[in-house]
Amino acid sequence: MGQVERLLEIAKSDVGVKESPPNSNRCKFNTWYYGKEVSGSAYPWCMAAVQYWFNQAGLSSLIMRTASCTALMNWAKQRKQFVTSGYRPGDVALYQFDSDPESEHTGII
Repeated sequence: MGQVERLLEIAKSDVGVKESPPNSNRCKFNTWYYGKEVSGSAYPWCMAAVQYWFNQAGLSSLIMRTASCTALMNWAKQRKQFVTSGYRPGDVALYQFDSDPESEHTGII
């Protein structure tokens, strides 16, 4: 199995993972990322999940360690790795839902 396939299998195995209690941001990804259980609005967990999946696949050296979607977006832009089309399986998707320059959400293609 190749690296991308392994990454996708690991991510797929977490389909359905939820925060508990709802709207708490308390989940396994944040606990792994912060090294302790955290909760609250200061801890959205989408980027922690991406970091977890890359780490579990042995690919953490390919991605900046951050819990911030915007920080990862800026890092990718600086390295000319940010694309807006031609996505491939295993790429990190960063979503902007409004016109500000910040990224609000992430996942894996």
